[in-house]
Amino acid sequence: MNRELEAVLNSYDAFQQAHPSEAKRLEEIYQARLDEVLQRNKGLSRQMLERLVDRKYRLWLRAQDRPTSIPPKA
Repeated sequence: MNRELEAVLNSYDAFQQAHPSEAKRLEEIYQARLDEVLQRNKGLSRQMLERLVDRKYRLWLRAQDRPTSIPPKA
């Protein structure tokens, strides 16, 4: 996975899982990461980027929930 995408997903995850007292600060970090991506990709709209992050986030969560295919050593 692209490091930039992983950083955005990690900040989005932190924001989504945050306690309400931390949510505002973590949302600001997430929004700042989105701004950084948008600065480097001039043809990309914020709305499109947010949809992409949401889609990738759902896939990322599913991948983390799956057990590994490598059996444990006995």
